[in-house]
Amino acid sequence: MNDRPSLESVLKTTTGYSGIQIALHWLIALLIAVAWFTGEGAGEAMESIEEGGVAGFVPHVAIGLAILALVVVRVLVRLGRGAPAAPGVPGSLAVIAADWGHRLIYLLMIAVPLGGISTWFLGLDVGELHGLAANVLMIVTLGHAAMALYHQYIVKDGLLRRMMRPA
Repeated sequence: MNDRPSLESVLKTTTGYSGIQIALHWLIALLIAVAWFTGEGAGEAMESIEEGGVAGFVPHVAIGLAILALVVVRVLVRLGRGAPAAPGVPGSLAVIAADWGHRLIYLLMIAVPLGGISTWFLGLDVGELHGLAANVLMIVTLGHAAMALYHQYIVKDGLLRRMMRPA
């Protein structure tokens, strides 16, 4: 007999995020922003290597690896603990959009660092695709942040508090 609840039931019954989920959310968000702003330096370092030079420590690469590791932890925690449902009527366009928006963010948080690894460590010529995906990740996450602020200050449903206080 399996007494463990299904992922679906956990996702439906969880009312808030845990402290680790909140910490991972904000840490990864900060690292994504820093990685985006340091991307040009990694490109310059890669050009130096291609021209026979050396590139010392490249913060962008280290940050990208940290993002990937933390996202893996975040996915495992989410699978184990679940997450609260999006506010609104289940099945409504807003709830479906929130669900797919989160899926896209998770996909990009994994794909962008893998693209960087493919370029930096494997020598594959996917640097431009990596950069494009990073820009898409920034746009989607900025949209995510804008929607959270919209819910908090326009709709006034307290949505942002869920990512500020553990439940």
